[in-house]
Amino acid sequence: MASSTQLQCLNDGSSFGSTTSNRRQTEIFLASETLVVGDAVSVDLSKTDDGDKGLYIVKADTGTATDRAFVGIVLQSVEPDGALTAGSRIEVVTRGLVTANVHATTVAGSQLVISAVAGQLLLKVAGTNLYPVAAMAAEADTANLAKVYVISNF
Repeated sequence: MASSTQLQCLNDGSSFGSTTSNRRQTEIFLASETLVVGDAVSVDLSKTDDGDKGLYIVKADTGTATDRAFVGIVLQSVEPDGALTAGSRIEVVTRGLVTANVHATTVAGSQLVISAVAGQLLLKVAGTNLYPVAAMAAEADTANLAKVYVISNF
């Protein structure tokens, strides 16, 4: 199920709040494993059924061939109990601003890609990591968390 907050308000002093024009898009997926809010996630290409390959997510990880198809950042559980465990419905930001798990050297403006640390984004270094840019950092990290803008590849 897709959702979007593309409605924008461009007048000064809007009473709609600071998120009116953030243009965030989210999708609901099912977790294949336990996730944490802020994790970078991939569709789970290890699933046998083709329909499940686009429905289930795992932590994005360059070390696992089937976990490299980045789709976004975990925003929250949509389960009544807030579970983020295997089988839970998870809301994922596929485009827009969100707080993400990032490498400790992240600064505002950093281009970020998936990494060998499952669920964490890493600084793109020209000529070394060949994965597409997943997000741009909007701020420096604090304890491996930073606001990022997810680039829509999904």
